[in-house]
Amino acid sequence: MFKKINILLLLLTAGFFMTMFTIQGCGNKDEQTEDKKQNDGKSGAVNSDLVKKDEKGTRASLVLKPKKGDVFKYKMNAKTSSKEKSPLTGDNEVTSTQDIFYYYSEEVNDVASNGIITYKIKFDSITIVSSAAEKDSSISMTYNSNIKDSVHSKPDFIQYNSIMNEEFFARVSPQGEISEVYGLEQVYENMFKSLGDTLTSEQKESLKESFGKDAIKAVLQQQFQMFPENEVYQDSSWTRSYETQMLIFPVKNVLNYKLKEIKEENNQFFITIDAELAVDFIEKEIKEKQMSYKVEDVKTGGKGWIVYNLSRGCVAKKETSTNIDLNMKISAGAQSVKTLQNVTTELKVELLK
Repeated sequence: MFKKINILLLLLTAGFFMTMFTIQGCGNKDEQTEDKKQNDGKSGAVNSDLVKKDEKGTRASLVLKPKKGDVFKYKMNAKTSSKEKSPLTGDNEVTSTQDIFYYYSEEVNDVASNGIITYKIKFDSITIVSSAAEKDSSISMTYNSNIKDSVHSKPDFIQYNSIMNEEFFARVSPQGEISEVYGLEQVYENMFKSLGDTLTSEQKESLKESFGKDAIKAVLQQQFQMFPENEVYQDSSWTRSYETQMLIFPVKNVLNYKLKEIKEENNQFFITIDAELAVDFIEKEIKEKQMSYKVEDVKTGGKGWIVYNLSRGCVAKKETSTNIDLNMKISAGAQSVKTLQNVTTELKVELLK
């Protein structure tokens, strides 16, 4: 008999997945230098003023500076694969995979004087392929927003059906951080209607909270690359660290970046950035009431690269991956179980047009 994967693993996957894909850089400000001579005869590419040269080398201001009216069409693929073996799975290895494909467009609706960009966004299609297997037993399911079959009508996919082809907006800072998602009223109405308009006010608010601004923001932030405020030299590195939680354990995420290349191609400037992630557990044992959770062994890491079109002010390509190997002991009184879990994630973002 096939067993559902442990909710513990799902929480772990979500937490680490978002850690890698919402990375932001910071670094030390460089003193202003005289650039006039070095920049004489500079390129005629759009936003070429964001790239400068001095005696130290080539540096760039990593900012979003798109043109009002520009339209970007994206494909995003987010894949999560997991393995678990524990008494909770009958000591059998259970594997599961979720592969999500998003196709959507972003139109630059406004660029404020302070650099804040407002995008008008619309999802054109979403496909989700899920599978799980244990021994000789396996199940799989495919959701396609453009095919109205029996899967399409399942309650699990109401939020995806409701957002299809509905326009909404997002405000993004020049450094790539989404500050607000709004204009979702019609999406919510579609959700309520699909449930027969029988919900109470409290239930509607709960539904909006479970699939609302934060959920959509989390998906889109994976596409937008967050940059440091200061200029960055080619071949230089910067690091950002911050504390968060993985499951119930406090951890420190250490993000390392390197500006690998600044190049001009077809009268446009492209920036290539490498990224690496390391995770340090601040505490490896947590006790809550009569329960005890102890990390006995863990290996985590992640890497990625980003190609950013500085002239158009958009990510051209982005690929990141993470990996977790976790050996944990869960105790309740005199009883205890051990779980072995592995989770890998892959994210691919591609500008189609």
